[in-house]
Formats: sequence, C-alpha cells, structure tokens
Amino acid sequence: MPPPSETASQNTPLAPSVEKAYYRKCIQLKRRLNEVEGANEELKIRRVRLDRSIMKMRLERAFLLDELRKRMDQNIDGSEASEDERTASKATTGPSAPRQTPPPRQS
Repeated sequence: MPPPSETASQNTPLAPSVEKAYYRKCIQLKRRLNEVEGANEELKIRRVRLDRSIMKMRLERAFLLDELRKRMDQNIDGSEASEDERTASKATTGPSAPRQTPPPRQS
C-alpha cells in the first residue's frame, strides 16, 4: 500500500495550466540555481587567487624586513654608516642640554 501522500496526489490531479506554471517555475529555478552556482565557483577561484597573492606579499614583506634588519645591524657596527648618520647618532646619544623654561608671566 503506497503512503498516504502519494495517494492524495494521485487523487487530486492539477489542472493543465497549473502544471505548466509549475513546470515553468521549475525551469526558472534550475536556471537561477545554475547562475548562483557559477557565480559561487567564480568567487571561490577569485578567493584562492587573492589568498595566494596575500601569502606572496607576506613572504615578500618578511624578506624585506629581514634585509632591512641586516643592513641596520651593519650600520650599528659603524662599518657602513655615512658621516651624517654618525653625527646624528652622536647627537641623539650624547648628554642632553637642560631645557630652558620661559619666565613666568606677570599679570
């Protein structure tokens, strides 16, 4: 014996116009589903590309920071520093002059 839902649908056939409307709606929904799946696939591909480019930029940044750190270490030793850099570093590390405060205002 078939389930009650199948017997109910067999006993109440739809009008041909309603069946055609359902059929058209089904076709529209299938088209829309295909469009959404296609757009989803395109976005997945785009995301993978963006993730790769982000990873590449992170590696490049790490490399550049490492190179900068190496060069800064060489300058601290004084082997590669220019005259301007040496005088600037002496000025910042030397004793600082006391600040002069302006005289208090008289009212």
